[in-house]
Amino acid sequence: MKKNILIISIYYPPIQSIASNRIYSFAKYLDKEKYNVYVHTLSTQKFQKEDENIIVHRVDNNVFFKPLLFKKRTNKLLHYSKVIYNKFVNYFFEDEYRGWISQSLATLPSLIKEKKIDIILSTFAPAAPHRVALELKKEFPHLTWIADMRDEMSQGIGLTPKLKERYEKLENEIFANANAVTSVSKPLVDEFASLCPNSKMLFREIRNGYDFELQESQNDNAAFTITYTGNFYGERNPVNFLKALNNLLEKDNNKKIVVNLVGVKTHFEIPEALIGKVSVIASVEHTKAIEIMRKSDALLLIHPANGRKGIFTGKLFEYLATLKPIIALVDEEDVAAELIREANAGYVCDNADIEKIETVLEEAYQEWSQKRKRAFNKDVVLKHHRKEQVLRLEKLIDELTDER
Repeated sequence: MKKNILIISIYYPPIQSIASNRIYSFAKYLDKEKYNVYVHTLSTQKFQKEDENIIVHRVDNNVFFKPLLFKKRTNKLLHYSKVIYNKFVNYFFEDEYRGWISQSLATLPSLIKEKKIDIILSTFAPAAPHRVALELKKEFPHLTWIADMRDEMSQGIGLTPKLKERYEKLENEIFANANAVTSVSKPLVDEFASLCPNSKMLFREIRNGYDFELQESQNDNAAFTITYTGNFYGERNPVNFLKALNNLLEKDNNKKIVVNLVGVKTHFEIPEALIGKVSVIASVEHTKAIEIMRKSDALLLIHPANGRKGIFTGKLFEYLATLKPIIALVDEEDVAAELIREANAGYVCDNADIEKIETVLEEAYQEWSQKRKRAFNKDVVLKHHRKEQVLRLEKLIDELTDER
């Protein structure tokens, strides 16, 4: 007999984000022979043709002061203006999605009864889906509740005391009422487990991933072509990378190296010697970005160490799936570096170490110029297809429902 699962999330297509991709992959890849899948999410102005085998239920957030969503990449000023405004909303209102919560709790009980929902899965951030799931669990104790954590809650960096207190309260209610907690990396899973006094709670790692097929591509580029996709903000910027590249080319200007920065805003300076070698390309459709990556010789990943652990970054998985060497300027002791080493997928160094970045660039350049074929561990890469990660979710669901 099929199980009926309700996924509760603010982020879902047509909103474009890593959060949307994660939740959509859950809905898309859960075995439809085993599950009837329902998604409850936020109404959007943009029309979205829904999948035939996923029933999507949308309600509005009808409040005057509401958060601004990060639906697509924007310039730095607009991005930070949204951040400041959302902090204002968070500070003065108990929940920025209070209108959506109210509408959800007014409509979902009848859906749960009508569709005989067995399982609910809610996802953070923001907190609103967990708040809805908590009330539903109290009203319908038979529900199996999985609380998905894409980020830290009370242990997050930069929280105001007021928000930290709210998150701690909600976290404790989740630990008391949910049946399982999932997160995107083992360090985050372990952190949540360390906070939870409920010995019956199950904790599982379900990573993000990529959602296209592996495809090796042989290029014949006239210059060693390095590509970065995404945006830069705060400490995540290419300044040290560009300094290292400039140093490398000052020592040997005969090296043929070009860099494509795709979808970024230039709130940084490109050294004069690199003008013409570094190109800034406007945002492109996701499929086009993958095409550009496949036509490159190496892919650049920048995520400086900041004290947080368990941070893969969403683009890492898509980088892996292109089977191109990755130049990763990341925390050398965190999960992204570990995965790159495990997959034999490239080079790792600290973003703060300009001299080592230069060494890594030299090594990557030699790999390209000597036409050495990298032996990726494809078994490791394949484990990070979205459908493989959803199998982990299915295993958890079976474990929970078999116990009850």
